Amino acid sequence: MKRLRRIVVVAAAGLVFPAAAWAAGPGGAGHGLAGQWLGPYAGAQFGFNDSSAAGLDTQLGLDGGILLGYNGSVALSGVPQPVVVGANFFGEFNSQETHNGFFSYGSNVFGVDFMAGYPLGMRGQLLPFLKIGFGSLSGTGDAGGSEVGARIGLGAEYRLGPQLGLVGQWMHQDAAGITNDNFTVGVNYHFRIY
Repeated sequence: MKRLRRIVVVAAAGLVFPAAAWAAGPGGAGHGLAGQWLGPYAGAQFGFNDSSAAGLDTQLGLDGGILLGYNGSVALSGVPQPVVVGANFFGEFNSQETHNGFFSYGSNVFGVDFMAGYPLGMRGQLLPFLKIGFGSLSGTGDAGGSEVGARIGLGAEYRLGPQLGLVGQWMHQDAAGITNDNFTVGVNYHFRIY
C-alpha cells in the first residue's frame, strides 16, 4: 500500500508540470530560440549502467530506456532567451551483472524527471540541461525489493533537424540499496503541434 501511494504521488507530480507548461501557450516567435524545443516528444536511449550495492563491487552493464515528455518555456528577467522547462515519464532497464563473483542483479526504474535547459548557438540548436526527478527502482535477479528515490542528472540535446534531436546524458540514483550511474545516448522525436 505504501509503495502504491508513492507511485501515485510521483505520477501526479509528473502530470502537474506538463499541464502547467501546456497552459502557458504554444511555441513561436515569442519564445525566441526556445520555441523549437516546445511541445511533446518521445525518445529512446541506450548506454551503460555503472552499478554498485552495499558490500559489493561496482560493475558496468548495459542500459536502455524510453521516455515521453513535454516542454514549455519560462521568460526570466535579465536572461536573453526563455529557459526551456519540461517533464518526462521514463522507463529504464539495466542489465543483470555479477558482483563479487556470486551476486547477480540488475534494476528497472520507472518515474518522472523534471528538466530545465537553455538553448545555445546561433539558432539555439544545442540545449544543455539539468534534470531532477523521482523513480521507483526495482532490483532484479538476486536483488529484491523496490523503493522510490530521487534522481539527478546532466545532459545536452542537439537538434539534427526540425523534429529529431540527438541526446547524451548522465543520471544518478540511490534507491533500494542500489546506486546507479547511467551514461546514455539517445534520440528524441519532437512532435510539431504548433
